[in-house]
Amino acid sequence: MKLTKSLIWLIAVPITLALATSGCATKKYVRNQVAPVNHKLAQVQKDTKENSDKIAATWSKLGTDISEVNERISATDQRVSQVAEATQQAQGTASRAMEASETNSTAISANSTAINTLASGVANAMNFKLVESADVTFGFDKYSLTPEARAALDQVASKVQALPRAVVELAGFTDPIGSPSYNLGLSRRRAEAVQRYLVNQKVPLRNIHIVGLGEEAPPPGLEKDLTRISPNPSKAELHRLARRVRISIFGAGDITEGAASRSQE
Repeated sequence: MKLTKSLIWLIAVPITLALATSGCATKKYVRNQVAPVNHKLAQVQKDTKENSDKIAATWSKLGTDISEVNERISATDQRVSQVAEATQQAQGTASRAMEASETNSTAISANSTAINTLASGVANAMNFKLVESADVTFGFDKYSLTPEARAALDQVASKVQALPRAVVELAGFTDPIGSPSYNLGLSRRRAEAVQRYLVNQKVPLRNIHIVGLGEEAPPPGLEKDLTRISPNPSKAELHRLARRVRISIFGAGDITEGAASRSQE
């Protein structure tokens, strides 16, 4: 019996050792086979986590970039809207400016026309020409007007009243009898007598200019008047025609010289 038990132990122990040894070898083999897989799995998990983090970071950055782009687009749209509004306002301002420019051009043209007209009027106003001339004569040592002189002066007054801005020049003369100083005063009194009469006939006093020349110079037209009387006039005729007031009517603008009218003493 004891032999049998011993025999069993002798047989069982090696088998157990063999099994134990075999079991340890299997576990080691499994570990050796599983270890690389686990390593790769761990690497994959690590890579996956890193990729996930990168993807998350990329999406986060992409979201930030998209948000910034959207903000820029919104700001650009707002600027475009402002530019469009400013452009519309500028177009309206330009349209109003063009209308104002056209109005100003019309006004400038009208002003230019008015200025040209005024300039022409001023030029004409300064361009005085002799319209008509006349003479009234006086008795010896006298300065009173005869009826013939008044009739001649009535025609002169009518002519002056028909000419705006007309200027009347009165030059008094005498014969050589008497002192020069006396004759100078007498010639002026004769011019003043004609002036008073014209003023009474509504000729503006400011338009009349007088001067007494006495016997210093022969009256204009004297020689022509003497020739009409006689080829060889007497001294008495010469003195009679020298006692006169020469009337010259000047007008502004486009005027023509009129015929002379005279009264004889």
